[in-house]
Amino acid sequence: METNVLSEYLTAISDPSFRLTAERLTLKCGVRSDLKGSKGLVDAIILYGTELCTGTCEIYRIIGEIRHIKSKSVMREIAYAIAQSFGIAERLSKMIGIPLTDNDIHSGLVIAYLGKIFRHPDLALYA
Repeated sequence: METNVLSEYLTAISDPSFRLTAERLTLKCGVRSDLKGSKGLVDAIILYGTELCTGTCEIYRIIGEIRHIKSKSVMREIAYAIAQSFGIAERLSKMIGIPLTDNDIHSGLVIAYLGKIFRHPDLALYA
């Protein structure tokens, strides 16, 4: 990937106000900040929310390049952080106004919903 394109992604995920907003969204969903994948999830929400990239595979690849790890490792870390989040389905349901079950929850769904709320905070019923 070109260095100037990668720096655009780095600039976005390093922005303090973007990070604070995305971190607050993940915490409201019950994702603990001490889990390894929580930082990757925050990065993914920022990349999706700023519309720098919208495909989860592309998001994982970019985060992997930035952190010098494989995209599959990024995917696993984010999935782990989400899986370890107690009550994420209920909390996310309250935020978006759509009933979700634990079976509905997966990385792509969480990234997409929180990314949309990141972009348009007025979409969140409870945020």
